[in-house]
Amino acid sequence: MSMTPSAVRDGIKTRLATITGLRVHDTIPDTVAPPAGVVGLLDLTFDLSMQRGLDSASVEVLVIVGRMSERSAQDKLDAYLAGSGAGSIKTAIEADQTLGGACQTCHVMSASPATITVGGMEMLCYRYQLE
Repeated sequence: MSMTPSAVRDGIKTRLATITGLRVHDTIPDTVAPPAGVVGLLDLTFDLSMQRGLDSASVEVLVIVGRMSERSAQDKLDAYLAGSGAGSIKTAIEADQTLGGACQTCHVMSASPATITVGGMEMLCYRYQLE
């Protein structure tokens, strides 16, 4: 199976779009209206087995929930961080680990807290690492 970066990003976007209320971007936008998921660029490793038998990729997904001063922003992040349920980022992505046939398998490996500046405002987010 040949992996195409745009198909992988589209597949992740499709999976994240199953979460009610989450705006999802499969390309990096100029502006973001939270809550939003932004699929980053793929980091590729080619030829893990001989004769183009296996490539590997990792990608970061930012989930941005709101300004640091908003009390509800942390609660929104907590719902996305859950290991299961309708709002779980991990559950949404791993419900179709082939991302609609874009890859052999996709796993959410980790989630790390962060902040990001959007439109001059500091926002709470989590950086999800997928492989």
